[in-house]
Amino acid sequence: MKKILRYIRYIFRDCYKAFPMFFVMIMVLYALSTAVSVANPLLLANILKLAAGEGSRDTEGLICAIVLYGLCLTASLVADVFSRACFKAAEVKGEKYFGSKLVAFSKRIRLEALENPETLDKFHRANMGENGQFTFFQQIVMTVGGIFTCIGIIAVVGSYSPLLILTGVSELLPLLFTKVYFEKRVTALRRRQSAVIRRCGYLRQLFSGKESVKEMRVMGFEGYLTDKWKEANAQRVQEYRDTNLDISKKQVWGIIAQNICYTVNIGLAFYLLAKGKLSIDAFAACLAAFAAYENSMILFIVMAFQAIHTYHVVEDYYDYFTIPTESDGIGVYQPFKDRIKAENVHFRYSGSDQEALSGLSCEIRQGEHVVIVGENGSGKTTFSKLLTGAYLPASGSIAYDGQRTEDLNRLSLYDHISVVPQDFVHYRFTLRENIAISDLERIEDTEAMEELLRRICGEEFLEKIGGLDTQLGREFNGQELSGGEWQKLAVARGLWKGSDIIILDEPTSALDPLVEYDILSDFIEMIRGRTSVIISHRVGICRNADKIIVLKSGRVAECGRHEELLAKGGEYARLWQSQAKWYVQL
Repeated sequence: MKKILRYIRYIFRDCYKAFPMFFVMIMVLYALSTAVSVANPLLLANILKLAAGEGSRDTEGLICAIVLYGLCLTASLVADVFSRACFKAAEVKGEKYFGSKLVAFSKRIRLEALENPETLDKFHRANMGENGQFTFFQQIVMTVGGIFTCIGIIAVVGSYSPLLILTGVSELLPLLFTKVYFEKRVTALRRRQSAVIRRCGYLRQLFSGKESVKEMRVMGFEGYLTDKWKEANAQRVQEYRDTNLDISKKQVWGIIAQNICYTVNIGLAFYLLAKGKLSIDAFAACLAAFAAYENSMILFIVMAFQAIHTYHVVEDYYDYFTIPTESDGIGVYQPFKDRIKAENVHFRYSGSDQEALSGLSCEIRQGEHVVIVGENGSGKTTFSKLLTGAYLPASGSIAYDGQRTEDLNRLSLYDHISVVPQDFVHYRFTLRENIAISDLERIEDTEAMEELLRRICGEEFLEKIGGLDTQLGREFNGQELSGGEWQKLAVARGLWKGSDIIILDEPTSALDPLVEYDILSDFIEMIRGRTSVIISHRVGICRNADKIIVLKSGRVAECGRHEELLAKGGEYARLWQSQAKWYVQL
C-alpha cells in the first residue's frame, strides 16, 4: 500500500510539472461538474413541487427554478466540453514530459544492467506505459468525480427513504465483481507476456534486416524462423483470446445482475409512491436520480478499474526507475602521467554463475601501445569496458595514477578516452558525419578528415565513395559499404577524437590478416605518443606492441613483449603457433 500511495503521489506530482495550468483547470471543471450532477435531481424535484402547487402557485419562483435548472444543465455541458479540451491539450504536454523522462533515465542506467534480460523486459513494459501517467491522472479525476456524484445522489434518494440507499449501493456489487476479476486476469496476462511479445518483435525485425534476410535465404532457414515467429505469436494470441473470452462471459452475467438491481430500485420507488410514502415530485426526482446514478456509477466503476489497470502499467513505468544507475563519482579526471593500474579486478555479469574477470591485475604505462590477446571468453572485451569506466569492478580497482574509476565523474573520464567497440554502429549519415560524430567541433576540417581517410581507407576510397558529403546506407538511398569498409570508418572515427587514450576492441575482425597488419601499422604510427590498447584474438599485430597482455579465464596468464613471450613457450606461444600460418607472408 505504501508503494501504491508513493507512486500515485509521483503521478500527480509529475502531471502537475508537465501541465500545471491544465492541471488546475481540470480539477476546477470536474468539481463544478460533480456539484451540478448532484444538484440536478433536487432542482427537478423543486420544479415539480412548484408546478404541482394548486391555488397558491408561485409562477415567478417556478420560472426561476426552471431557469436555474437550465443553467445547471448548460454549465454541465460547458464544463464537459472544456474539460475534454483541457485533457487533449494536457495529453500532448504529458506525452513529451514522460517520454523525455524515460529517455533521460535510460541514458544513466548502468551498462551492466543492460546485460540482464529482466532489464529489457522492464524497459519494454515501461515504454508501453510511457503516457500511462496522464491516462491514470485522467481516470482518477473522473473516478473521484463519479464517487462524489454517486454519494450525493444516494444522499438525495436516501432523504426520501433510507431503504433506497441499500438498494442503490447493492447495484454497485455486480459491476464491482466483474471489474475486479477483469483487472486481475488482464494484469497477470500483460506481465506474463512481456517476454513473448519482445520475442515476437525480435523475430519480426529479423525479417526486415538486410543482413539477416540475406543470410536466412541463402542458408535456407527462412522457413524455420517463420515457424518460430508463428509459434511465439500463436502463444501470445491464444492466451489473449482465452483470457478475453473468459472475461466476456463474466461480464454478461454482471450486466444482467446490474440491470436486475436497477429494475428493483425503480420498483421500490414506485411501491413507496403507491403506499403514499413518496410524493409525485419526490418520485420524479428519484427516477431522475436513479438515471443519473446509473450513469455516474458505471462511469465511477469503469474509471476506477481502468485506473487500477493503468496503475499497474504506470507501476511498471516507475519500477523501471529502480534499475541501478551509474554511481558517478565526484572526482574530476586528471590526465594520467604514469600508469593505469588494474589490481585484483573481479566482475560478473548479471544472471551469470561465472566471473568474467577473476582477480585480473596488470599495468599500462602512459604512451604504451598495448595489445590484449586471448581466446574467446577470456575476458578481453569485459576488461576494455572496465578500462573506460563504462563498467565498474565488483571488487578490486582500476586506477589512473591512483584515480579510481568508481571515484571519478564519468564524463570527465570519457572526454579523454576514444573507443572503437567490437559491435560498432553503422551510422546511416553522410561520410563526414560518420567520422566527425566523435568530435563534432571539427566537422568542417575537411583537409584533416580526408588525410585521415586516406591513411585508414586507402587513396582510392574517397573517389570511389564520391566525397565526404555522400550519404551512406541504401536505407536512405545512399552509398552502401562492405563490412570491412564500415569497420575502417569505425577506426577512423575513433582516431578523429583527439583523446589521450584510444581503445580498439577487435577493430579489424572483418579484414583479412594482411590488410589488418597494414592498417594497424599505420594506426600505431598515427597515435605515437598516445596510449593505445588493442583487444584482439589475433596475435599477428603483437610484434609491434610495447606490451602484450595475455588473458585466460578472466586472469592475466602472461605479460611481456613478443620475443620474450615466444621464448617462454607458454599461452602466447601456443596462440602464435596456432595462427602462424596466417602471417607467413609478413
